[in-house]
Amino acid sequence: MNKIALQLYTVRSAGDLAQRLALARDAGYAWVETEALHGLAADEFVATLQASGLGLASMHVEMSELATQRLPEILQALRALDCHQLVMPWLDEGERPADRAGWLALAARLQQHAQDLAPQGVSLAYHNHAFEFERLEDGRTVLETLFEAAPTLRWQPDVAWVARAGEDPALWLARYAARLQSVHVKDLALEGQGEPAEQGWATLGEGRLPWAQWLPGLATRLHTFIVEHDHPSQPARTARVGLRYLSERLN
Repeated sequence: MNKIALQLYTVRSAGDLAQRLALARDAGYAWVETEALHGLAADEFVATLQASGLGLASMHVEMSELATQRLPEILQALRALDCHQLVMPWLDEGERPADRAGWLALAARLQQHAQDLAPQGVSLAYHNHAFEFERLEDGRTVLETLFEAAPTLRWQPDVAWVARAGEDPALWLARYAARLQSVHVKDLALEGQGEPAEQGWATLGEGRLPWAQWLPGLATRLHTFIVEHDHPSQPARTARVGLRYLSERLN
């Protein structure tokens, strides 16, 4: 069964975790993706999710949290909520290596985390933005370099960021099809359109990305589809429209 989830970053303006979950539930979602524990203790986080009636499809956890004593709390929450997907979502500029050797070292750390999590029934994926498609000194991209040195690391493609980097998403999705864990589904505004405050993004189905072409192939490789918009002017509407768009095409 396909899970259609809302990345709660999309509705961050709604308030705290409970308020974001309420908005997601009211929009019709059964699943969400969170940003780690949203600053809560594991027990409080679990209780808040359970009270909402929503399931946890996936969780974003930054690199620093994978290597600290917060990780046991995160794993406690995952077990309690029967969630098996972790995603490393972002590297600040200061965390990004300057050369191929640095990226290979980072990949080795991610690979070790993936190996450590696997016996606990948790799969670790990497979430891209645009900088992963920059070329290193050997001509290969950052993403290629990461996956070269981290053979069991999965991928959560942010397809709109792939397109925004000037790449063809279909080629990258095909190349790393075996690594797909979940996918962030969002849209880019049509040329010359869109609200300035939305910074080039669009509500799903109202932009220029050919999601109707990509979804059938993706559905053969993964079952977790996550609606996201980085800067929605109407978060509740964006959430509702995204769910409707995917529900009509997947379920």
